[in-house]
Amino acid sequence: MNLQKPLAIGIIGAGNMGRHHQGAIMNYGASVVAVQDVRLEAARELATHTDEALATTDLDAFFDIEMDGVVITTPPPIRFEPIQMACDRGISMMVEKPPALNMVEGRKCLEAIEKADVIAAVGFQLRYHPLYERLKALIASETVHLVRTVCTVNYYLSFSMAPWFLQYEISGGPLPEQAVHVLDCARFVMGNPKPVQAHALAIKNMALERTEFDAENAIQMTYQLDNGVFGTHMNHCGTEGFTFEVEVVGPHLRLHAHMTDNTIRGYLNGETINESAAAENSLGLNKTGAWLRAIETGDRTLIRSPFADGVQTLALIDAAVQSRDTGRFINVEELN
Repeated sequence: MNLQKPLAIGIIGAGNMGRHHQGAIMNYGASVVAVQDVRLEAARELATHTDEALATTDLDAFFDIEMDGVVITTPPPIRFEPIQMACDRGISMMVEKPPALNMVEGRKCLEAIEKADVIAAVGFQLRYHPLYERLKALIASETVHLVRTVCTVNYYLSFSMAPWFLQYEISGGPLPEQAVHVLDCARFVMGNPKPVQAHALAIKNMALERTEFDAENAIQMTYQLDNGVFGTHMNHCGTEGFTFEVEVVGPHLRLHAHMTDNTIRGYLNGETINESAAAENSLGLNKTGAWLRAIETGDRTLIRSPFADGVQTLALIDAAVQSRDTGRFINVEELN
């Protein structure tokens, strides 16, 4: 009989991602003890799913509650304050993507996390998807020269998203808001190479009457990683149909992992590959579950998306974002 007290978790941000994490926390068997949001009604609505959970707009009141971990789902510009407050109290954290809006903020957050030595994960769920776990295993001992990723969503057709997703000052645009997932996944399947430089072309050429939205709908990105791989990424956020795709190419392989179909197709060393993904990954845990298990056991290797590595993906994104206004490749070492 397990008499261990359930983990006590707080959630900052009561939007869609806050609700998603709340469900995952409850399914794991942990307890949500506090919810903070700038909208008190939203905090109260999410808190009603757990008996006696605090609902508040005040971060100080939120952190007065004893907790084992905190999930941070705020918009990207609001990262450092809750991260610093969690670090000051030695509280483990799960930070939704991107880890920060840019590298200046990302470095500040990472410094606080490393100084406090707390468990800190980033919400890159594709690292826990069995499709990409399998792709990573297939190419583990292979040579890869090129990687191509695709992300399409229908935001500029349906507008069925939080308005700030398409507001550049808050979201940073489609690269940190959408592309970050699949670009991070490309790094994951290749063993986490670091970015060297990146360039992006971007334009908003649809929904021009919606002047409250300034994020681009069409982006083409090119980049270099420190394992010698060159990558391209295509992003469109005004397209019918959602997709995440990762394709790797090398001397003896071309493999395409398509999340919508949940399959890997192509060839590897002369053999045709046509595989559907397994029902679950080898951990049997999603991103939230892996983080919670790491808190329980102290085993940080369960986390496939540690904050320090998430900042490497942020560097790739930030270099591409900064290149838009210069017309040239931005070296990651230049980021400020």
